[in-house]
Amino acid sequence: MIALIGSGNVAHWVAERLRHSQEFRIAQIYSRQMEHAQELAAVVGAEAIDDLSRLTPDCDIYLFSIKDDAYRDVLRQIPFRMPVALHTAGTVSQEVFAAFAREYGVLYPLQTFSKHTDLFNLEVPLCVENNHINENSDMTMRLAKTLSDTCHIVCEEQRAVLHLAAVFANNFSNAMASIADDILKSDGMDINILLPLMRQTIEKLHTLSPAEAQTGPAARGDRTVMDKHLKMLPDEKTRAIYTIISDYIMNNTGGKQNLSDKQTETAESN
Repeated sequence: MIALIGSGNVAHWVAERLRHSQEFRIAQIYSRQMEHAQELAAVVGAEAIDDLSRLTPDCDIYLFSIKDDAYRDVLRQIPFRMPVALHTAGTVSQEVFAAFAREYGVLYPLQTFSKHTDLFNLEVPLCVENNHINENSDMTMRLAKTLSDTCHIVCEEQRAVLHLAAVFANNFSNAMASIADDILKSDGMDINILLPLMRQTIEKLHTLSPAEAQTGPAARGDRTVMDKHLKMLPDEKTRAIYTIISDYIMNNTGGKQNLSDKQTETAESN
């Protein structure tokens, strides 16, 4: 049996993946807000709790999916030593459990989760750690393979690197899409017109490295187009982002003069 501590998007994915499992049944779901615990518990037929003193000591695994800064406070409220404790965070050390569990580790899903997504069929590479020195716990690995068809045994440093890379690949690229959406909305359009382009950008990475797939005015060193773009942008922050990213692209496609250097030279000559 499993106790699931947390009720956010990752917890919803875990619940969806385990709702039909014969081996791993979710017995309890904890959330600080009872309605959130009840909503998720209804999916898997579990008991909803909002008080950690009611956490049952009879579960085999205690799986935590909470905010990174909440572990210290949450763990101090658990009234017994857990047999196996796992968390799903990208940057929290597994050693956070050292004083609270006999065996502990990490099941870090390398994916972005949102509501209204088909969570059961979502492709989720799962990065696995365990405090066993030479091998992962059999139970931890069985749970990992139940949650995902793609499991990678990693160390803490590798998980941190993966998390950092994911911020660039996912969070930052989504922020760029948000800027693009704002630009389009300012002229009565929306992001849908860019979706085929965005899909093709990802599709190319199956056959080319990101550096090989790079296109656009910065990759060509086309300063005329870049200067025009800068004049079209509505605020200094967005212009700074455009300049920094363009400089990065130019430095990685032939070492041409930075766009920011050219702007400095132009300002000094005026």
